[in-house]
Amino acid sequence: MLFVSLALASISQLALQATMNDQVLAGDTTFKVTASIAVPDAPHGICFSPDGRLAYVACAGADKIAVLDCTSNTLVGELDAQAVPLDVILAQSGDALIATQFRIDALLRVPLDGSGSAVHETLQRAPSLFSPPTNDGRRFVVCEEAKVVYEVGPDDATRRSWTTADRPYPADVTKDGILVFVPARDASAVTVIDTLNNRIAARVPVAQRPQGGAMTTDDVNYIVACGGSNELNYINTASFEVVATVNEGVGPRPFAVTLTLDGRFGIVNNAGGDTVSILDVAQRRIVGNLTVGRMPIVVRAHPDGQRIYVASEGNHTISVINIQREQESYAANTKTEVVVLGMIHSGHRTSKRYSLDVVKDLVRQIKPDYICAEIPPNRIDAAMGQFRRDGVITESRVKVFPEYVDAIFPLLNEMDFQIIATAGWTAEMNDYRRRRLREISNDPARASQWQEHQAATKRMNETIAAMDGDDNPRAIHTDEYDAIVDEGLRGPYNTYFNDDLADGGWDNINAKHYALIAKHLDSIRGQGKRVLVTFGAGHKGWFLRELRRRDDVTLLEVGPFLDESQASQ
Repeated sequence: MLFVSLALASISQLALQATMNDQVLAGDTTFKVTASIAVPDAPHGICFSPDGRLAYVACAGADKIAVLDCTSNTLVGELDAQAVPLDVILAQSGDALIATQFRIDALLRVPLDGSGSAVHETLQRAPSLFSPPTNDGRRFVVCEEAKVVYEVGPDDATRRSWTTADRPYPADVTKDGILVFVPARDASAVTVIDTLNNRIAARVPVAQRPQGGAMTTDDVNYIVACGGSNELNYINTASFEVVATVNEGVGPRPFAVTLTLDGRFGIVNNAGGDTVSILDVAQRRIVGNLTVGRMPIVVRAHPDGQRIYVASEGNHTISVINIQREQESYAANTKTEVVVLGMIHSGHRTSKRYSLDVVKDLVRQIKPDYICAEIPPNRIDAAMGQFRRDGVITESRVKVFPEYVDAIFPLLNEMDFQIIATAGWTAEMNDYRRRRLREISNDPARASQWQEHQAATKRMNETIAAMDGDDNPRAIHTDEYDAIVDEGLRGPYNTYFNDDLADGGWDNINAKHYALIAKHLDSIRGQGKRVLVTFGAGHKGWFLRELRRRDDVTLLEVGPFLDESQASQ
């Protein structure tokens, strides 16, 4: 049991630091311990009021929820919480908390007005900590002694559950809620659950005694803390393989990883001592350690992004770590130039008018600083590694796009640009979409919808052919082409099936793609860079519609670059 096993640990066995270290400088960011707040026994999970003014701390050893003022860093109240509350979240209603009850196998509803708690829902044995929320408000909670993880909806009610490996510890999840990663301490493995297709996607062997981890903010890797070997393992969310290990600088018995809100750093709580380690997520190295309370067990980021709260079970304190980052400033506020280049994928290999040579020459003429590619973020590292190592890309998703493997990647050898992976596609989404489309096409009740969709697609393809738009880059890069695609795909297909297909629906997948493109544009705002967006031609109109709403972007037409390209003449 999480609480009991740690509470019984002898203080003499803890690897305590001999000297205090209250500050770590990591590049342009400073982490400094600024407060230590005494709370009731054995603090664990923490949540915050919507305005960030209050923190609620589940104090497992006292059966209380402590209420902290985050401005004065003081204890201002306590709420009764029955039987070993390990974690707490704000209820949907906003007037109560939902707390896990480790001893009575339940979720407890705790009104904020102190009017008395009551069992909200019974679970299986030993529920512990909640995962962070998904974009749609779902969370996941494990029951350590039952080998099960529950999905908890935005309405605070459990929906589904899945079996995990032995002794599951707190889970984390991709922002879309599709993949849940559950470390299993006694199995030295991580169970990966595909919630969209309702299946176990993988069981990933990791180092000894994994006890908690965090999803990187780009959903590319899950970082799991392995307390039995004092190391961190990075698991890629596409291959489900350990792709990196960090052990140098990690403290004794790392228990979990919590990311700063910007995703640049991870806070690793070392439950075998009195420190947290600061992980540079991208560089995959520990950049320093901070002294906090004894046996730090749960870490949570404040919603302002400038503070980290550490619950230390051994001496019943909450440590507050302030985060200060030096802001870069740019003398000019120059708009980003954006070119959207519609691709025809395998058609580039057979077309003379829009051949791979034309693609290459267009990129040379455009001279981008960045190329936003139709490559999922969790697959770019593998593809880039293969290209750098032997010049051949075999990554399963990337290799289907000749514009990348035969044109854009090779151009890295002669040009200075960076490929940014901005595809929202996942294998899980693709599997789900394929299955649902097959079910819809065979459903007699939806026969008329399917026929409308088929007719609209046929009409779209015939109209594109009539305007000479199949492989003509000049025709493809027109508003007329975009209008034809919009009518064909945002008609019956999108109207009838978008919600059925979840993330694979037409509007839904374009929104996922564009969110990644927009994220990159936001990161370079005002720097006067040039960005080339390369996606299938059908997506082009959807993106342009969104890009025209931005006030920091200048859209450049493709036609002038075609005029300058020798290969397209």
